[in-house]
Amino acid sequence: MTTVVLAVSGHGYGHAVRSAQVAGELLKRGARVLLRSEAPIWLFPQGVEPIDSPGWPIDVGVVQHHGLEFDIDATRDCWRRVGHDFDARASVEAELLRSVRADVLIADVPPLAIAAAHLAGIAAIAVTNFTWDWIYAAWPGFEDIVQQIRSAYAQADLLLRLPLHGTDADAFSAFKRVEDVPLIARTASKPKSAVRAELGVPTAAKLILLSFGGFPARDINLDALAEAAGYTFLLTLPLSRDAHTTAANVVVLREQPADYVSVLAACDALVTKPGYGIVADCLANRVPMLYTDRGPFREYDVLVDALHRLGCARYVPRADVLDGRLASHLDALLDSTCTWSELRLDGASTVAQHVLNLKKQACAVP
Repeated sequence: MTTVVLAVSGHGYGHAVRSAQVAGELLKRGARVLLRSEAPIWLFPQGVEPIDSPGWPIDVGVVQHHGLEFDIDATRDCWRRVGHDFDARASVEAELLRSVRADVLIADVPPLAIAAAHLAGIAAIAVTNFTWDWIYAAWPGFEDIVQQIRSAYAQADLLLRLPLHGTDADAFSAFKRVEDVPLIARTASKPKSAVRAELGVPTAAKLILLSFGGFPARDINLDALAEAAGYTFLLTLPLSRDAHTTAANVVVLREQPADYVSVLAACDALVTKPGYGIVADCLANRVPMLYTDRGPFREYDVLVDALHRLGCARYVPRADVLDGRLASHLDALLDSTCTWSELRLDGASTVAQHVLNLKKQACAVP
């Protein structure tokens, strides 16, 4: 049995959601799958085994205080602390990999995990549409951090590059071998009518999902949504955790739906900030997106371009989202003519097979 360790950034839910798809495909093929991540375990399929943290997160990502705002200074400070102890932490992480007898590590996309795999003498495969050195390179004061991350990424055996990626010269320059794979995305398993019946929402209602990844958006004026009388708004966790509203057209789910993507597909549109996971799921299920900006993040422009080129999307100013002024923007989005592109959605199975083939090749070397 091949033992695969998934090292997954806990920044938002996007990294975890796509890694969970890969985990499911690996489990189907008989692999043992272990998880090193701060992302919640419920995002992953049953059978994935969590590894206890040695006392620090596997990745820094970006410090966020809510779903629509980055703290660049705090991110820089956090990385400087990690960078000071990077080699020592990599040694501890390497010992963890040895202790579980890992054969292969998949990183999405913590540089610390790749450095640890190199020290442990096991193959390291990065799976991502962007890398942290590329993100940080656009921010001031990260020059030494970027170099440290690139040195770690250079130790990866392979990068399996997902669609919706940047094309800048420095986007993947640290990796010695890059192969492209199809989109990793989820598709609905339940019909729209069944999901709406469970939610108590009429089939004819214009249902709009509000979602901001793994972050709450505490500053949204939910009561103002009552003015959008032609729409029913749906809130899921974690956005719904602090939600208090008297608006009759707002449905608040206090528990995470077992099949989030079927809930998404049952909606007429989504209001969100663009991240890989939610963009991929909207494209796969053909759900129009009303998106707002997420601060100075290089991935944003790439994803927005893909939304307009491959699907159906419209920008809404952040102030209008926070003030609950969505009706006119939703009217324009749903009245627009969209052409959806046909996309390959077998990225998870492609990645899983790549990983297991790499293990077979390693075993075949005399």
